[in-house]
Amino acid sequence: MADIKNDFVELRKSGKFYNVFGDDAIIIHYLTSYKIVAEKGGVGFPETAYNKVINALEDAEISYRVFEKGELKEEKDFKKINSYKGVLKKGITTLSIEERFQKIENKIKNLNAKELDRVLEAIEDAISN
Repeated sequence: MADIKNDFVELRKSGKFYNVFGDDAIIIHYLTSYKIVAEKGGVGFPETAYNKVINALEDAEISYRVFEKGELKEEKDFKKINSYKGVLKKGITTLSIEERFQKIENKIKNLNAKELDRVLEAIEDAISN
């Protein structure tokens, strides 16, 4: 019988690193600020950061499973208080804002001095109010 994910963050050990993918990567990024590598569709972190990630998941009351060589090694199920979906929603919103900011930053880097001055004045006006 196939295993259904059921709103668990799944950490998969690969060598000296752990990897998470898809929505799980968004949650880990939101909780830890670890970078999502778009080409891989996930987040990786060294085994030395394992406790930090697990503590962040537990503090946020997010259920998780840890796999090593395809075998389930650890599991924590917060059952009805699992905040997976709520934190995912916050993570998606935050990621969208970060992506918008990155696009703007890239455009700003390509402006000439006159255009940059005009944009900076507009930003300064907008944030001084």
